[in-house]
Amino acid sequence: MFVRHLPMAAHCCLGNRLFEAHSEIKDAFFLFRDVKNMDELRASRDLKTHSLRVMSFIEKTVARLDQPERLDTLSEELGKSHFHYNAPPKYYAFVAQEFIGVVKPILKEQWTAEMEEAWM
Repeated sequence: MFVRHLPMAAHCCLGNRLFEAHSEIKDAFFLFRDVKNMDELRASRDLKTHSLRVMSFIEKTVARLDQPERLDTLSEELGKSHFHYNAPPKYYAFVAQEFIGVVKPILKEQWTAEMEEAWM
């Protein structure tokens, strides 16, 4: 799966980019609410762990694209947990934008307009 083969830096970069571009998201994360600046956030073990979970979820999603029932179950579980966290739906579009921003330069010519549209 292509996500598994991304450099570790890409996984961490996703979290950094997300909070740099959309600082309001930080307050939606209990673990990051008290973080005072981006340097502290970049150094956060919790951010690295969360970024790896996000990338793992993306990998699982891609692996289940041809298994609609399993994909639905996975998506429902994520939706339930994030509903509990009161994560506004617009934040998912932010994650998609930053994921593309991380992955597109790595995949270079392998990245297609069709892929970009699918991720958005």
